[in-house]
Amino acid sequence: MPISQHLRRHESRTAHRWIGAVAFGAASILVLAGCGGSGDSGDSGSASQTLTFGLSAEPATPITGMQQGGAVNQLLTMVHRGLMTYDESGTVAPGLAESVDTTDPTSYVFTLRPDLTFHDDTPLTAENVKNSLDYYRDPENGSQLAAGLKDITDITTDGDTVTITLAQPNTAFLQYLALPFAAIVPDASLNADTPNWVGAGPFEMTDLEQGIGLTVEKSDSYYDADDVALDSIDVKFYPDGEARTNALLSGDVDMIEYVPWENFQRVSDAGLTVDAQQGPFQYVQFNVTDGPFADPKVRQAVAYALNRENAVLAAFQSNGAPLNGIVIPEDDPAYDPAAADLWSYDPEKAKELLAEAGYPDGFSATLLSTSQYTFLQDNALSVQEDLRAIGIDVTLDAPDWSTRVSKGNAGEYDIAVSGDAGVVTDPSYLLNWVVDSRNFNVGWGYSNDTLRGLIEEGLRSSDDDAKRDIYAQVAELWAEEVPFASINTREQAYAYNDRVSGFETLPGFLVFYSSLNLAHASVE
Repeated sequence: MPISQHLRRHESRTAHRWIGAVAFGAASILVLAGCGGSGDSGDSGSASQTLTFGLSAEPATPITGMQQGGAVNQLLTMVHRGLMTYDESGTVAPGLAESVDTTDPTSYVFTLRPDLTFHDDTPLTAENVKNSLDYYRDPENGSQLAAGLKDITDITTDGDTVTITLAQPNTAFLQYLALPFAAIVPDASLNADTPNWVGAGPFEMTDLEQGIGLTVEKSDSYYDADDVALDSIDVKFYPDGEARTNALLSGDVDMIEYVPWENFQRVSDAGLTVDAQQGPFQYVQFNVTDGPFADPKVRQAVAYALNRENAVLAAFQSNGAPLNGIVIPEDDPAYDPAAADLWSYDPEKAKELLAEAGYPDGFSATLLSTSQYTFLQDNALSVQEDLRAIGIDVTLDAPDWSTRVSKGNAGEYDIAVSGDAGVVTDPSYLLNWVVDSRNFNVGWGYSNDTLRGLIEEGLRSSDDDAKRDIYAQVAELWAEEVPFASINTREQAYAYNDRVSGFETLPGFLVFYSSLNLAHASVE
């Protein structure tokens, strides 16, 4: 059966049982069927709604407020909810808040849904909301949300309402409140030592076997419990992509995420749905503290040297797209297709730029990647070949992922290949690359006050035309400065059998939060 018939690329308590502080490893999650995916109920003989779901990495023990990667986010989307959430299509929608009123661009009044409780049967109150958000906005707590919530100046409560005042308008504010790690949690979880299991989401943790799997069961206290069809989700840990794919093909699981690109066609040909979205992007980052890459012309030369079509084919078997600029989501007021087309494949222009920068005969450099993730290594090999063609003799450094992160966090490279996605869909996500963040996936030592000012101006602007004009300036300056040289976007996919209905992969950068839609899924 042709791939077009199966490959969809979208455009657009049970009684509470304490799990304990058991550390997850750093491998992978997979939800296996309890018995070949049958999901039978032993007491009544009727079919229960049990989804067997395979994920790609075993999550670390969740820490409140921390961004700990995709596997932890999968767990958080099942167990937790914040004031806001994302609906089935990826639009910000009320979560624990029944409504939100904005009397002006700096004032938000949230009215909580009635009779909210956490999974441990304690009430969820407006004071819990205030305490959670106060914790998240304090950088001393290591929260990934501190930057997104830094504009908060005051949080007050009155009965079931929470009023949040901002110092200035922030068009991405509600997006940050919808993130899986912005969940409202019991006050006892507001520390780095208490595992962040207890939530107010559609499912609660009921069983955990370290290194093997876990189970979440439907929470009757969830505010939208009547619309949750699944009784439980069984999860097992599979660190290997082939094993994960084979579990789906054999019927051991109903669904997997992070489908290996080389298996898209294989899974589709077997009659299963491959539900993919373009979202994450790959790029070359630079150490600009000294040497050739401190010169913007050299960074421009790299941007023009990249054969992005070859990289898409090599790394993703064409399940991706070349990216010649920066990603601005199409539904954002700042969207302009020109922003994604800042450079072209032009090796001769690249050589001219090198000569203008004083390197007519090229130079040598090290390129940091990793051997652990094939798609990053394949992108790096493509970059290595392209740069050698213009005279930059690149030596590839491809250690395991942990070492790659350590070297990146220490700036131990000349250039590096990375992959990432915006934490929110608002284009202000680009701030991460222009403020000298000194972390493993941004250019080491790079900062630009002009770009920072423009992006922050765009974040404050409530006028669509003004925001578009601001980001046109951002794109123009990005083409000259090259904080990173983009390579491509990749398709990120979930795949599932015909037992599964009501699930859709979320679009764009939200793809890693798609397990939110398990609250809308069902199995036959």
